[in-house]
Amino acid sequence: MLNLFSIIPKDIELAIPGNIGFFEFLIVLSFLLHILFVNITVGSSALAVFQEIKGIKKKDKLFDDAAFQLANHTSVLKSIAVVLGVAPLLLISVIYTQYFYASTILIGKAWLSLIIILIAAFLILYAYKFLWDRMATGFKKAFHIVLGASGSLLLLFVPLIFIVNVVSMLYPEMWEGSKGFFHGLFYYPQIWQRYFHFILASFGVTGIYLYFWNGRLQKKLNMKAMDQTERLQTGKLYKHGKKLGLQVAIWATLLQLVFGTILLLSFERSIMLLYMGDDMLLTTLLVSSIFLTLAMAFFLYKLQKHDVKRYFVLALSSFLLVLSIMGWMRHELRESYLKPYIEENPRTVHQADRP
Repeated sequence: MLNLFSIIPKDIELAIPGNIGFFEFLIVLSFLLHILFVNITVGSSALAVFQEIKGIKKKDKLFDDAAFQLANHTSVLKSIAVVLGVAPLLLISVIYTQYFYASTILIGKAWLSLIIILIAAFLILYAYKFLWDRMATGFKKAFHIVLGASGSLLLLFVPLIFIVNVVSMLYPEMWEGSKGFFHGLFYYPQIWQRYFHFILASFGVTGIYLYFWNGRLQKKLNMKAMDQTERLQTGKLYKHGKKLGLQVAIWATLLQLVFGTILLLSFERSIMLLYMGDDMLLTTLLVSSIFLTLAMAFFLYKLQKHDVKRYFVLALSSFLLVLSIMGWMRHELRESYLKPYIEENPRTVHQADRP
């Protein structure tokens, strides 16, 4: 074990500038705000391409209009997602300096490539949005879909870099055998289980957002000055958006129960058992999240059958509770993995006296 702990760098001498408990609360809160917008950005970019392709196959402009609406959301929300990502990135760097920086260095090239990948994705998705009318037919339309798919695929790739980073920091004993990002994709446990868990969450959150947004626009429709034909077409679009949102949200939520279980089983046995009875708090959080997820799926299904505000409020409340619990459990999981290492390599909490 001495050799293992010698791999972990000592913490910097500068003390953590505040109460660790407060910082832990902030990292959970700021991460949840960030991941909400990331989920919608990733989900809406993929759904836009799917809807555009469906519009061509069915020769129905309704799907193309829905795709354009989704592309608009992507172009706006991606910027908010990036800005909100600054706080959790800074906080994890402060609280887990020894582990986060070490795991970042191990995938240094991939980390630096994030800047290029995000710039490329943003430019492509801007082109995808603003060239919509100019590339509406023939070969241009096919190339337009390629543009959207390229931007979406870049966004789908970015989370893998972060996942390898945060999983790597949980396994200091595996650092010596690490050979970079692409090796890490199959070297560390949990990578792909976390990734698919994230992707399903992205579609689930996007579905709820899509229903909410189109419901909001639908209520305001009668206040707008437009002719009857345009009003009917616009109303049809909003109705389709709500229907699509609920369908995506329900299926993604149900599949999360399956992939969430697969993710749980990928944990080290001692950690997994904490969620299965060895730790009352973590077990309670897990059981609560399962029941709330089932409740959310039920309320979404009822909302699909009966479009009334009560079911949406219940579904949204369930979702926010699940989101909060998941954020809390994610932090507790990280703490459980790093606890033995932190005990041997404590953080710098108090500033050392200088001679």
